[in-house]
Amino acid sequence: MADIRENDIASGSASRDEDGSASVSRLAWISSGLGLLLFLGSVGVLGYEGITRGNGPPVITATVEAVVPAGPRWLAHILVTNDGGKTGAKVQVEGQLMGGDEALETSVAEFDYVPAGSEQKGGLFFDRDPRAHDLRLRVLGYVEP
Repeated sequence: MADIRENDIASGSASRDEDGSASVSRLAWISSGLGLLLFLGSVGVLGYEGITRGNGPPVITATVEAVVPAGPRWLAHILVTNDGGKTGAKVQVEGQLMGGDEALETSVAEFDYVPAGSEQKGGLFFDRDPRAHDLRLRVLGYVEP
């Protein structure tokens, strides 16, 4: 440590106090303080997330974002949201085109991984136009990773 300080003094990159010892510049103190604040802020955010995040099961919902033509078929873009405290893996979402009380067509999509507090996007293909029918979505299930 003393060798580094002596090299800094010899090269003129460090200043000397009145007693001849090397002093730390104001810029170094400011940089160190900012680094400490960033570190403490990161630890605080991680601690807050760890304490407030729920431990309950996944709470997974699915909604339709848009329906677009996809060649000779129709694609319903869906958004899967997990508002629960745990991750769901192999999440299956079923979409049914309803004609009254009867299911005219069914499509299923599987999401590999839906972490707690996240959203995933996917799609369901149909032969009929989902905009002309009642499209019902339901989450069939998940497994714990």
